[in-house]
Amino acid sequence: MNIVKYRAWWLGFSGLLVVASLAAIFTYGYRLGIDFAGGSNLEVQLREINTEALGTGLEEYLVTTYKDVTGFDTAAQSTGEDRYLLKSQVIDNDTKNEWISTISANMAVDELRFETVSPVIGGEAVRKTILAVLLAIIVILLYLAYSFRKVPKPASAWRFGVATVIALTHDVIILMGTYAILGQFFGAEVDAMFMTAMLTLLGFSVHDTIVTFDRLRENLIRQGGDNFATKVNNSIIETITRSINTSFTVVLVLLAMVLMGGGSIFFFTLSLLIGIIIGTYSSIFIASMVLLWWQTRAERSLLKQ
Repeated sequence: MNIVKYRAWWLGFSGLLVVASLAAIFTYGYRLGIDFAGGSNLEVQLREINTEALGTGLEEYLVTTYKDVTGFDTAAQSTGEDRYLLKSQVIDNDTKNEWISTISANMAVDELRFETVSPVIGGEAVRKTILAVLLAIIVILLYLAYSFRKVPKPASAWRFGVATVIALTHDVIILMGTYAILGQFFGAEVDAMFMTAMLTLLGFSVHDTIVTFDRLRENLIRQGGDNFATKVNNSIIETITRSINTSFTVVLVLLAMVLMGGGSIFFFTLSLLIGIIIGTYSSIFIASMVLLWWQTRAERSLLKQ
């Protein structure tokens, strides 16, 4: 099986995905959750609903009464059987209690969750999250450059590190583009849980890439640096089953959570699922191909000297 023979196809396909993802990001943008934009989230469990007294549908009743009391627009998002999540601009505890008291005339209300984040705190969260992602990428680059320092010439430890970071960037862009589409058409919001999924993707993708690169390093040290393309292909073949099987077990669990989990974690688990699939693909077909392409150019430059 000659995987590297089709490296132009792998890189071209990923290039199309990256371009499409960037287009989605700049076209649709993002719906920011209260972790970043600020606002209030109120989740309630409703019981003993007097539907005849509502005079309208339940969700419309919740939205209308919420605006009457708070002055803010909202949407009643179902998170389970007779459970609803309402999001709006910042309201205080007294206003929240007033709204609950208003609707309690027609139903029993159990408050499940109430959280408020100011816009100032949200802006600080954005800056810290971006810093965390950049710091993670820099540390990964330095770690790989150090770990692969003994690879024989003309291979370079820095190429291993940069190829890994390029694959990570590829994964992040595609996941962010997908999430922009989910936000535009399905109401997904960028919040702390999404950023957790993003950082998890970085760790998982690097893990799979290191498995392949570590085998390549062993082959280079044992057999020398000649015929680099063959060694890359052999290293992928020797590790691809392990990488796919490991990812497949995680995908099964995440797929079950997406299908049967609650609405409050749906987009979080979906982000993880998409990220794991992208990360596994890039570890096998992108990081190694970028490294091979770079190595080939370096060897051609040496021959011309």
